[in-house]
Amino acid sequence: MHQIHLTPLIEELQRRSLHIATAESCTLGHFAATLGSLSGASSYFQGGIIAYQPDLKTSLLGVPPELIDTYHVVSEEVACAMALGAMEQLQAEVAIATTGVAGPTGGDATHPVGTICLAVVFEGPRGPVVNSTTLHLSGSREENIDQAIHEALHLALQLLEAHSEQ
Repeated sequence: MHQIHLTPLIEELQRRSLHIATAESCTLGHFAATLGSLSGASSYFQGGIIAYQPDLKTSLLGVPPELIDTYHVVSEEVACAMALGAMEQLQAEVAIATTGVAGPTGGDATHPVGTICLAVVFEGPRGPVVNSTTLHLSGSREENIDQAIHEALHLALQLLEAHSEQ
C-alpha cells in the first residue's frame, strides 16, 4: 500500500478535521482499503461506494444518466459527478472518484485499456471545488489500479493544499 504517499494526505485531513469518502469503479474498493489501512482511520475516513456498473453510478451516486450518455462512463465529467455523489451520500468534506478501464480487456478505440479518470471534490467555504484528470497507463491491471490510487492521493493532497486555510 501507499503509506508513504498516504501519510501527508491523512495528516492534512486530520489537521483540518476533514473526512474523506470514495466512489470507485475501476479500482474496485482498493482505494477505500488504502485509506482505511492505518490505525485510527475512523477519524478521517467515512466510507466508500463501489459502483462498477453504470446504473449503480446513477442510483447510488446520483450521476445523471444523460451525463453518462453524453460523455461516456470513462470520463472526467462522470468521475466528478461520482465524487460529488460520494461527498453527499457519505457526508464527507472531501471525496475521490475513480472510473476507467484497468485492463487487461474492456478497452475500445476511444477509451483504451489504461484510461482512468480521477476526480477529487472538496467542500470549501465558497462551495465545492473539483479537480480531475485522466491517466493513460500501460501496466497490468494491478499496476494500473495501484498507479490510479497513487495519483488520486496526490490529486487530493494538491487540492487540499491549494485550498488551505492560511
